[in-house]
Amino acid sequence: MRDGVKLAADVYLPAHGDKTAGGKFPVLVVRTPYNKSGSHGQAAYLAERGFAVVAQDVRGRFASAGEFYHFVNEGKDGYDTIEWAAAQPWSDGKVGTFGASYLAWDQYCAAMYRPPHLSAMFALVGGANFYDEYGYLGGVPNLGWPIWMANSARSSHQAAAHPEAARKMDGIVLKDAGAWLRMEPAARAGLFRGFPEYERLYNDWAAHPQFDDYWRQRGFYTEGYWKEMKDVPVYFVTGWYDYFIEGVLKNFEALSRFQKSEKKLLVGPWPHGTGAAQCGDVYFGPSAAVDQNALMADWFGHWLKGAPYTWIGPEKVRVFRMGGGDGARGENKKMSDGGQWNTLTIWPPAHTRPRRFYFHENGLLTGGKPGREKPSHYRHDPDRLVPSIGGRDGAGGWSVNCAQDQKPLNGRTDVLHFATAPLPAAAEVTGMVRVAMWVSSDAETADFIVKLIDVAPNGYALILVDGERRLRFRSNAKAREVTIDIGSIGNLFAAGHRIRVDIASSNFPKLDFIRRASSQTVYHDAGRASFLEAPVMAQAKR
Repeated sequence: MRDGVKLAADVYLPAHGDKTAGGKFPVLVVRTPYNKSGSHGQAAYLAERGFAVVAQDVRGRFASAGEFYHFVNEGKDGYDTIEWAAAQPWSDGKVGTFGASYLAWDQYCAAMYRPPHLSAMFALVGGANFYDEYGYLGGVPNLGWPIWMANSARSSHQAAAHPEAARKMDGIVLKDAGAWLRMEPAARAGLFRGFPEYERLYNDWAAHPQFDDYWRQRGFYTEGYWKEMKDVPVYFVTGWYDYFIEGVLKNFEALSRFQKSEKKLLVGPWPHGTGAAQCGDVYFGPSAAVDQNALMADWFGHWLKGAPYTWIGPEKVRVFRMGGGDGARGENKKMSDGGQWNTLTIWPPAHTRPRRFYFHENGLLTGGKPGREKPSHYRHDPDRLVPSIGGRDGAGGWSVNCAQDQKPLNGRTDVLHFATAPLPAAAEVTGMVRVAMWVSSDAETADFIVKLIDVAPNGYALILVDGERRLRFRSNAKAREVTIDIGSIGNLFAAGHRIRVDIASSNFPKLDFIRRASSQTVYHDAGRASFLEAPVMAQAKR
């Protein structure tokens, strides 16, 4: 690198039998904090199709030297790696980048420095604003992030040098993460003693609960540097249950507007790990599965070799609209939700209209505005937290992720439910779903977690998306209005199904929680109407 630090890379070259093929090839670069050997399968696949591949450990991880600090070094290191790859004797000078999650963020970071030889990108599940999308969701600390730090520390350079500390961390992270996550944030930091790099990461996260200059650094804040990114073709991939989906959608929309080169977007019924036909407890049908390696080879074959597309179509946006299945459980024991692929010319979709569903007393959700109605109340108890059951984010194996039935929460008094009557006709919702609520609390700080749920006639309550907001109240404060972007979805609420909104003040272990009991109120009367707003397609597709 430009500062003299050496980063380790594996190089894969096309071959004929046991001999490396001669000549020059377009190069694909993937940079990872998760061990470059984990890229072997994809790298071999791409080398077999005529690409040279460079798989690199990022600074301070596995075989690479230097000190690790997530994201902030990846721009310059990525630039230097891309330009190194372009200069090798087996390179034809055209370089593409690929990878998912952290590996997509570091592609964005490199593009901000405009490497001369960067020619195309294939970016899966890489977001736009790390604070909003993962660090602090709606201002609520996301406990998946300290779990990520702890898992990274377990595979760090320091772990080899401090085996006792590594064993202690294994015992907590692998066996009793729930107890660790229940600790006060300052007490949790003790786990990182002996791992100074990761202790620093944790303390910096805990010290910046607001969106400040720390989170505006290039590594965390793609959307702040869109106009600095090199204009190259980019293929974006995400899923409805991916925690970075909103950032992916923002990146696609903004770069399509700011830049001239081709941008494409693929959204499936997937979690952060994309491409399969099932997610959590739900099966979406065989068409939901996508061969992402074939797509990637097709993309780079077109832009780096000039070959026509084989797998990729002419559409700019391809999204999987969930729903419409029979709800039965098949041989795979998953609930059959169904769905189909739709094509769009832009994102967000052009042919939607906002439709409001108002909250009413007795848990009703209707198209009619409320009149004189009593508010709804519930109580948050930190000793009896609402468990995380599905949704976009999760604390690894310590919570159930993705598409799940919310039925276990039906009887809880600390969760409000507002639901429509069975729908007389199907409603296809594609785009951002929001709630506007009037709320109050007897505490100075309260969290409001909102879930959108599709309830089938058999009672299966499928979580589609969840959003949250941490609010601060003045003492003796009156009700205040808050708008929460729950998230973007693509779902067919079939005829006979019900649309449901759940509201609570904890979601553990996905989210940290307020450690004092409190009473919350949601208002829904003529002067303080609370409602769900959803973008409904002009004509539902079955």
